Amino acid sequence: MLINKRQRAFTLIELLLVVVILGILAVSSFAFINTGFSIYSQSVERQEAVAQSRFLITRLSKEIRHATPNSLRLSCDNNLNGNCNVQQCLEFTPFISATHYTNYLPSSAPFIVTAVDFELNQLTKPEIGDWATIYPLNSGDIYNENNNKRLRLSNFIDSTTSAIDQWQFEQSFAQESPSKRLYLLDQPVSFCVEGSQLYRYTNYGFHVNQLNAATLQTQTGIKRDLLAIFIANNLRNNLFFRIGELSLKRNSVLNVFAKFSFNDSESITFNHEVHVPNVP
Repeated sequence: MLINKRQRAFTLIELLLVVVILGILAVSSFAFINTGFSIYSQSVERQEAVAQSRFLITRLSKEIRHATPNSLRLSCDNNLNGNCNVQQCLEFTPFISATHYTNYLPSSAPFIVTAVDFELNQLTKPEIGDWATIYPLNSGDIYNENNNKRLRLSNFIDSTTSAIDQWQFEQSFAQESPSKRLYLLDQPVSFCVEGSQLYRYTNYGFHVNQLNAATLQTQTGIKRDLLAIFIANNLRNNLFFRIGELSLKRNSVLNVFAKFSFNDSESITFNHEVHVPNVP
């Protein structure tokens, strides 16, 4: 007796249909996953840009409020000091602490200035070799030593029996301060926009002419810290830093106009003012 056995299998058309269906499902799944990843990636970059911009504004405001009066200056401002291209630097000199001197400034040796003890206010005491300034009326008085507004401390006597200390210098200060303010200076600081990034420079000393970013990078022993990316300012017509005119030598305004670009097409803009006390 003959038994007819029929073999069952997929035809070529069925296999092709299965491959096509699996391909469609794979493409759809990949597109869905890729869309989700893209949304997540854009969200992360957006959050990073916002957080970074807030940090930068806070950092700038905090540091600049401790600037020595009239020490702010710009490497370029498109008007008075050359044209900005892809770099712009803001420089200022922070003060470590400040006090009041008690008598008139000496005009002959020994050049000893008596001042209120820093320890009364738990402030940092000066050390021999530190810089001090009295009555700086412009940035030149801070950065140009020949103006005799910034002098190096040659001796310091910390009184243990009174609240008055003695500061000694090699020469006399050029001018009395109406408010008798004496500032103990720190090293200058520069914030430089370099293309789409912003750096902070320290440990390069005082220079009569302000150093731009390219020159700062060549200084020996300099400290360079990256503070921000995503910066999108066109410095030819959209400066990152602007310094407002002084008002009766009492205060000035630093305007920070920061534009951040991210995700290829998104951007945010901060227009922030920092009021700088300029009472010397």
